Amino acid sequence: MMPLPPDPIPLGQDAAARIETKLDVLLAQHGHVAAQVSDHEIRLRAVEAGATRADTRISDLTARDGDKETRLRAADRWRYALPITAAGGLLGGAAAIITALK
Repeated sequence: MMPLPPDPIPLGQDAAARIETKLDVLLAQHGHVAAQVSDHEIRLRAVEAGATRADTRISDLTARDGDKETRLRAADRWRYALPITAAGGLLGGAAAIITALK
């Protein structure tokens, strides 16, 4: 058979006041920690929102730069073809003049 637990010791008013004070301190500390957690959560959400906006901005810039790259390459192809086209036109014009004079 198990022994019975000892009878509770009656608390005096001093002990009850100390316990109540300790509970008040713990509750105040808990409120402070809860406020810190709430503040941290708000700041974390703000950082996450900023990161999302930055990711969106980066993807927009990447798309814009890709479009510019495509247009620059097309302009370069056209510009580099001009001397050959001009030389071909001059040779064709000279050949047409020579043919017409003979």
